[in-house]
Amino acid sequence: MRRHASLSRTAIAIVLVAAALLLLALEQQGQLGQLQNLLSTVLTPLQEGLAEMAPVIPVDEQVAPQALLDRNTTLVAENARLRSEAVRLREAVTERDMLAELLDFKRENYEHTYLTAKIIGHDPSAFLEFLILNKGTTSGVQRDMPVVTGAGLAGVISEATPRASKVLLVNGAQMAVNVRLQESRATGVLFGQASRDLRLRFVPLDADLSAGNLAVTSGLGGTLPAGIPVGEVASVRRRAYDVFQEADVLPMVDFSRLELVLIITDFTPTDLNPLLATAEPGTP
Repeated sequence: MRRHASLSRTAIAIVLVAAALLLLALEQQGQLGQLQNLLSTVLTPLQEGLAEMAPVIPVDEQVAPQALLDRNTTLVAENARLRSEAVRLREAVTERDMLAELLDFKRENYEHTYLTAKIIGHDPSAFLEFLILNKGTTSGVQRDMPVVTGAGLAGVISEATPRASKVLLVNGAQMAVNVRLQESRATGVLFGQASRDLRLRFVPLDADLSAGNLAVTSGLGGTLPAGIPVGEVASVRRRAYDVFQEADVLPMVDFSRLELVLIITDFTPTDLNPLLATAEPGTP
C-alpha cells in the first residue's frame, strides 16, 4: 500500500513538472496565448450549458412599508396571545398539582368530610399568624373547624362570616395543640411562637424524644381529630433538674406558600370543661 502511494505521488510530481516546463516553453515561444484561446473555445460552450441548467432564483417583490408594519403588528399580537396562553396553562398545571395533593390527603383520611377553600388574604405582619379563606358560613364553615393541607395541620377556624373565614395558624402565639410523638407515643403540647417554629413542651423526661420524631395530633382535649401530622422535631432540650423536656419543632406546612386548603366540616369539638370541673365523689 505504501509503495503504491509513493509511486502515485512521484507520478503526479513528474506531471506537474512537465506541465510547468510546457507552459514555460510556450511562453518563451509566444504560443501561450494560442493555448488560452483553445481552452476558451472548448470550455465556453460547456460553461453556457451549465448556466442554462441552473435554476433561476426569483427576486422577491418589494413590500410596502405599511404592509410590513401590519405584519409586525399581527406577529406581536400573536406572540402576546401565546405568552398569555402559556401563563394560563402553567397556572392550571400548578393548581392541578395542589388539588391532587389535597385529594390524596382526603383519600388517606376518608373518615372526614372536607370543603376546599382558597387563600384570599393573610396576616399583614411578618409573623403570618392567620389566613383568610373564601368560604364562610353559607358554605357550612363554623368556628373551631380544623384546616389541613396535604402536608398536615394548618390551623383552626377562629372567625367566620357568610362568605369568608379566618384561620388561626398552628404557629400563632395563641395556638396550643395537644400532640403525640408517633415513635414513642409520648404526649406533649405544641405552642406557636413568633419565630414561626413550634415549641414542644410537657414531654416526660423518660420519654424517647429525638430529632426527626413526628408529632401528630393526639385528640386529647377534644379540640382536634387525632392522627393529623403537625411537625417534625428539630432539636431537643433536656436538663436533669427539669420536670419535662422540650423541643423545637418544624411545622409540616409551609404557611408562606399556601394557596388551597381543606376544611374538615364534620368535626365538632368536645367541651371537656364541665367534666373536668365536676367534683370527685366524696369531695365536699
